[in-house]
Amino acid sequence: MEDRFRRQKAFVEVGESGQKLLSEARVAICGVGALGAMVAERLCRTGVGFLRLIDRDWVELDNLPRQALFTTRDALEVQPKSIAAREHLLAIDPNIEVQPIVQDLTYVNAMQLISDVDCIIDGTDNFETRYLINDLSIRCGIPWVHAGIVGASGQSMTFVPGKTACFRCLLPDPPPVEQMQTCDSAGGLGAAVGVIASWQAMEATKILLKKEIAGDGFLRVFDLWAGDVRKIRVPRNARNARNASSDPSVVGCKSCVRGELDFLDGKIGTSARVLCGRGAVQIQSSGRDPIDLAVLSTRLRLHGHVLETPFLLRFTFPPYVVSVFKDGRAIVQGTENPDEARKIYARFVGS
Repeated sequence: MEDRFRRQKAFVEVGESGQKLLSEARVAICGVGALGAMVAERLCRTGVGFLRLIDRDWVELDNLPRQALFTTRDALEVQPKSIAAREHLLAIDPNIEVQPIVQDLTYVNAMQLISDVDCIIDGTDNFETRYLINDLSIRCGIPWVHAGIVGASGQSMTFVPGKTACFRCLLPDPPPVEQMQTCDSAGGLGAAVGVIASWQAMEATKILLKKEIAGDGFLRVFDLWAGDVRKIRVPRNARNARNASSDPSVVGCKSCVRGELDFLDGKIGTSARVLCGRGAVQIQSSGRDPIDLAVLSTRLRLHGHVLETPFLLRFTFPPYVVSVFKDGRAIVQGTENPDEARKIYARFVGS
């Protein structure tokens, strides 16, 4: 029988021993959308033995230009992304194990879902989940590959606990919600997704092959429309010996130096609660700065009707009506499904 991986094993950095490592490797992909689905396909074809696919979302027609693993049938049948992805991945290689998880990744289930893998892939669409992954990475010592893309621009960095800076060294606090661009506000090109997802898959492969080159401490910034790629060294925000006598609470990275894993411990985050009898879900943010409603209003007017008052902003995007308050609390009318409400909140407001 022909060896499926013979050309891959011919590459000196893989070989027979490397292919065995890949077949025994376990990877969690958090978010199976544009980036996550393509990384899953790349790692499946590489022969990674176990893929856990975690996603709360379902396939829609406007996903298909960017999310190459899915089909029109998946969208018409409203298939959960992790379920549809599993079907297509096993059609590529029935010998791997693919575990679909149709859940929202939160501090409640994060340890259960991603503490037993060798590498974590960031395919998420929001900062809160990235900080959660970063906290778990530090606590469990698991490398992870971050990436994000909007339009034709994106970034990626590999974080290896104890070796590189962490995500919170790169970005100590989440950016203001109202200033964040999303694929809905800025669009996205499938070809650009392919480049960055392939970069993530390459980084993950180096981690799984236990190569020292994995996690070089650089952030890669891609402007694929202009054809530019920049490398930016991100140093670890470590305690400065010259400031050792100063207040230790303000010295060093909150997460990887001071050990404040606020997102994993549930001190910062959002929760969703069904409002009985109202056909609505309340989204509550904790530990975040107040929202600038005027800035958010300007962004949302591109996508639907906006009513702004001194106390709240109401955004109508049929069949949903989203009311956002200054403290970050929101009420999503038009659904009683918390996962659906969180999706709409992340899509238009951010998190």
